[in-house]
Amino acid sequence: MVGSSSLEDGDSVRVSRLDGGLRVVTEVLPRSRSVAIGVWVGVGNRDEPAELAGVSHFLEHLLFKGSSSRSAQEIAEGIDAVGGDLNAFTSKEYTAFHARIPEWDLDFGLDTLLDVLVDPGFTADDLDAERQVILEELSWSADTPDDVVHSVLAECLFPDHSLGWEVLGTQGSIRAMTVDDVRTFHDQWYRRPNIVVAVVGPVEHDEIVARVDVALAGRSGGGAPARIAPLDAVVSDSSTYRSIEQAHFAKGWRSPGLHSPDRYTLAVAAQLLGGGWSSRLFREIREKRGLSYSVFASATSFVDSGTFSVYAATAPERLTELRFVIDEQLAELAVDGPGERELEVARGGFEGATVLGLEDTGSRMARLATNLLIRDRIVGVDEYLDAVRAVSAGDVQRVIGDVLAGPSAVSVVAPG
Repeated sequence: MVGSSSLEDGDSVRVSRLDGGLRVVTEVLPRSRSVAIGVWVGVGNRDEPAELAGVSHFLEHLLFKGSSSRSAQEIAEGIDAVGGDLNAFTSKEYTAFHARIPEWDLDFGLDTLLDVLVDPGFTADDLDAERQVILEELSWSADTPDDVVHSVLAECLFPDHSLGWEVLGTQGSIRAMTVDDVRTFHDQWYRRPNIVVAVVGPVEHDEIVARVDVALAGRSGGGAPARIAPLDAVVSDSSTYRSIEQAHFAKGWRSPGLHSPDRYTLAVAAQLLGGGWSSRLFREIREKRGLSYSVFASATSFVDSGTFSVYAATAPERLTELRFVIDEQLAELAVDGPGERELEVARGGFEGATVLGLEDTGSRMARLATNLLIRDRIVGVDEYLDAVRAVSAGDVQRVIGDVLAGPSAVSVVAPG
């Protein structure tokens, strides 16, 4: 085993960088009775060729079909027998596999995740069965208007770019996917330079590193996908019609990526605009006017771009009023900035949610794995909170003004 080890975010977090680019991070929590294990792979649906749209998500499903040495039934029974949780998800830029189990079953959890990752045993029959599951998932998403409105908004914000694609793929690409397609994709990207393994709980770092290094010994070579940044153009307006009762509205702008220091300001801005009961949009749209049951704002960052968006649903005859109120609230924030008290509430709410989200081993593991994969370092909790606390009213006013000065995209899903 060749590599280096370092302490990050306090004495309890250790990172090892091994031969071939493999990274392992652990956080030792001696009093925890659970262990969280995660394998983060740096490939997502923005890295797929158009003809294989959805292959990352397809592969995510198929890896839990088992390996050459253990069946899907054995994996399912093993997890159920210890009361654990085994799951996975696919994002635009990475795919994650994770387990949370009692600490005495660490061996089972770690061996299972690494086994299916390295030696997937799915067959053509497994692929055909899972194909039907994903097609049903696509149909379910198409029948869910708040999913549709955000999917269309992404397409408008990133036209002709894979950041605008649906993570699930398309009906056509999923129907055409073959076993060879999925296996080739796995062989290309599921390799040491593109993998982070994170374990949190009462564990020994060096022991975890040694086991991971051996398990992934045959996955050397390869590298991270080369990514092309999206162009600046957006599609300004798109309407979709469904047999529904409400009109669903989403408006978005392009924003800086995850390496921009303004990402902290955008996160705080999303919180004070639509992140809680005291937020501007919630108070004005729901509490004062009764325009919508659900309204929120969000900020998302990718390696080379990002989005800032707002969403609400209302009766079709009130859509014009809803759009006016949202635009009015955004413009006021860009012109006047936030008040000191509302900024204090937004910062405090964001800080509190961050800290409360780290109360279990699974959340801590996900934070470590994501940081190491996309930033190649651990952003400490205190470092992160200090950056949030440093956001000023002037920062919010400036950044929101910059974002709103760019072209916007609107997605509406309405009855019809």
